[in-house]
Amino acid sequence: MDELGLFTDSKEWVETKKKTIEETSNAKNYAETIPFLQKAIKVAGGKHSFIEHEEDISKRSMTKYIKPKAEIEGNTLILTIPEFTGNDSQASDYANFLESSLHKNNYNGVIVDLRGNRGGDLSPMVLGLSPLLPDGTLFTYVDKSSHSKPVELQNGEINSGGSSTKISDNKKIKKAPIAVLIDNNTGSSGELTALCFKGIPNVKFLGSDSAGYTSANQTVYLYDGSTLQITSAFVKDRTNNIYKNFPISPDIQTNNAKSSAIEWIKSQIK
Repeated sequence: MDELGLFTDSKEWVETKKKTIEETSNAKNYAETIPFLQKAIKVAGGKHSFIEHEEDISKRSMTKYIKPKAEIEGNTLILTIPEFTGNDSQASDYANFLESSLHKNNYNGVIVDLRGNRGGDLSPMVLGLSPLLPDGTLFTYVDKSSHSKPVELQNGEINSGGSSTKISDNKKIKKAPIAVLIDNNTGSSGELTALCFKGIPNVKFLGSDSAGYTSANQTVYLYDGSTLQITSAFVKDRTNNIYKNFPISPDIQTNNAKSSAIEWIKSQIK
């Protein structure tokens, strides 16, 4: 925590670290330390940091795979992008479904619906949408020492460190208006997927403020099978705006994001 946590240069962390060591010094077993470590990690890494127990990791691995959706309404392609937790085969299915939907349908504009997407593996989400994204730096991780690590898209591949997914066709889509829908349940990797579209001229964000987990967690494996998920970097978008667990605010605040997006896309078609 001391080494990786984003907030360990604070006075609060110095005090918390000392107190946690004292509180756990007489622990009879490893399990007795966890409640104290749970509190400490929120100070060291902020609200996005947590300890995940082995049984919770096992349950997550059995989470039902939710496939993305594609539908045409009028002349607009609507892509529903759910959170992704799954195996490599499912990641490939997820990414290639989105890619093929973008290449096989006729449309004038695209809605990328990230409402309710709480995160998971970034790679299949971004790669599936990559025909809409310019190659190059999508966003950049920035750690507490101001060291930067860009996340880059190149020739249908992304260096995010997630699943090794590949798409069948990385040909870019003709320039079309893109509406990105977000809400207060768009979080973590769902938010980072949205940020890949920030700064692109033909993009508009609609909906409500996102959840505000705009940061990157690093996994530290503990010997009992649990993991520390500690926040080790904030995020900078391609416009150089830095998000420190701040929500993404839409360009158009609306409770009717989908219908507003369709109207906006219509207004962009010459």
